[in-house]
Amino acid sequence: MSLIDELKRRKVFKVGAAYVVVAWLAIQAVSIGFPAFDAPPWVLRVFILISLLGFPVAMVMAWVFDLTPDGLKLDTSTSGSKRMFAVAGLLGVLAVGWYFYGQPSFRKGDAATPSSLITSDQHSIAVLPFDNMSGDPKQDYFSDGMTEQLLDVLAKVPGLKVVARTSVFQFKGKGGDVRDIGRKLGVAYIVEGSVRRDGEQVRITAQLVRVSDGFHVWSETYDRKLVGVFALQDEIAGRISGTLEKSLGVSTAIQARAPVDPVAYDEYLKGRALLRARKDLPGAIKHFGAAVAKAPEFGEGWSSLSLAEDTIYWYVSMDQQQARDWLTKAAAAAAEAQKLAPDSAATEHVLANVARERFDYAEAERHYMRSIALDPSYPDAREDYSELMYLVGRPEDSLRATNQLVQLDPYFIVGWMRRLSAATALDDRADVESSLGRLRILGPDFYASRFGEFDYAMAYSRSDEVRKAVADIQARYPADGKLLQVLMPWLQGDPNADEQAARAALKALPSTETATFLVARGDVAGYVDYSSQAGPMTQTYFFANAYTRQPSAALSLLRDPRVKEKLVEYGFVRYWREKGWPQGCRPLGETDFECGFGVSGAH
Repeated sequence: MSLIDELKRRKVFKVGAAYVVVAWLAIQAVSIGFPAFDAPPWVLRVFILISLLGFPVAMVMAWVFDLTPDGLKLDTSTSGSKRMFAVAGLLGVLAVGWYFYGQPSFRKGDAATPSSLITSDQHSIAVLPFDNMSGDPKQDYFSDGMTEQLLDVLAKVPGLKVVARTSVFQFKGKGGDVRDIGRKLGVAYIVEGSVRRDGEQVRITAQLVRVSDGFHVWSETYDRKLVGVFALQDEIAGRISGTLEKSLGVSTAIQARAPVDPVAYDEYLKGRALLRARKDLPGAIKHFGAAVAKAPEFGEGWSSLSLAEDTIYWYVSMDQQQARDWLTKAAAAAAEAQKLAPDSAATEHVLANVARERFDYAEAERHYMRSIALDPSYPDAREDYSELMYLVGRPEDSLRATNQLVQLDPYFIVGWMRRLSAATALDDRADVESSLGRLRILGPDFYASRFGEFDYAMAYSRSDEVRKAVADIQARYPADGKLLQVLMPWLQGDPNADEQAARAALKALPSTETATFLVARGDVAGYVDYSSQAGPMTQTYFFANAYTRQPSAALSLLRDPRVKEKLVEYGFVRYWREKGWPQGCRPLGETDFECGFGVSGAH
């Protein structure tokens, strides 16, 4: 008798089919029942594993035992018994392997997800971008704005970790299983929904999904007039918070916001879309200006206008920076925001930015810290605070802040850039490599992705690593490689180097890389002149570029009287006298100081 006939005779196929059906129904039942009793996720996983391991056991039992009128009897007469045990063992191994490597909750981390810094928290939630159901892609700004506003309201719930917008917008329009998305973001719950706008009428559908099992905890549809959109956002956030109260104990009263003129709100959302994408910043400023002109009492419009004026610095030429008088405009808008919304995290953030660009770093630090305290889930203030700590020579505090930032917003490219800078300043190779690895995945064309390895080698004058990094840039980024081909002989003092070509190449580099070459070459006059011609944003990097960024090249440069003069002019000495001196700098009485002593090339 063939093996197939023997399997049929012993009813192995029937037993297997019956087992699969019963096990599947049982798993579906417990996946609903266990969470209802707040059972931890591992209980469901253990149940699934036992069910999988039970399948090969059932097959063996069906083969070995015969059901006779006298009851179950062991039958070992066939020579196929050993074969059946071997097959059962193989099935068991495959079941265990699928459980640990096939299930989404156990798969090894996505290469684009910084899983080493993401931990799942039961008191955590992500708001995925709401779908635009209007049929007009130009209305995306409205649905995206609804997502961002709802996220901001939920972020004010004490004890609730809310993933920041940059990370959640990575999943816009990509679909996918919410359980997998939740794993990548490290959250326990996800809010998803859709927005349909018809003139002044808005329909919003929102639902709360539990990541562990994909269960829809709550779902509702709302029809409202656009004039009441703030009240609608507050109502949805309140329902979500109330739903989470039973299991997490994080509910709180959502503070109602005053209604805003629909036209002003629409202009505001258009501006936010452009600002978030870093596209057409003059257009964003125009939309924000229209919003506050229509609704002068709109505090969020003023803070966003200030932030846009501040951000545009990096996207226009030096001549345009000076012509715009952007700092005066950013400060004026921040002052309006302070009058209208003094307890807003966004207001504190823009006040901090203005103080920093006026070289009042201690005041900037106080505003950043208050912004973070008001809204711990607001990533922009954390990013700028970590940058400030780097600028004033406190890389340990900067790294601590950036670790918190990338935990909160794991897909935020600038957060990983900040982490790379702080790790470089501390000569922390492991963090440099992990940060650079993430940057090359999330933003391979960013200057930090291209030059990060080179900058790290240059910071500590490691010639072998510099040569390797240059070769890597030449292979990966040919245009940058050509610039380095001109600059490296000039940097090394080669008498045959083309000085004019090198100066032209410096101007073609990102501003931070221009400073790197000037400092590394010991060109004090060139560095001071470059900084003097740049605006205050670049000048706040004066100490960082001279020391935090390149400790091995800083000794003689920091002792130069011209550099000391700029350290006073750009506000660093005033900050250090209040907050403490960085390594390598110290006061000399009440009126003098020195930097550059004891600099050994590392912090």
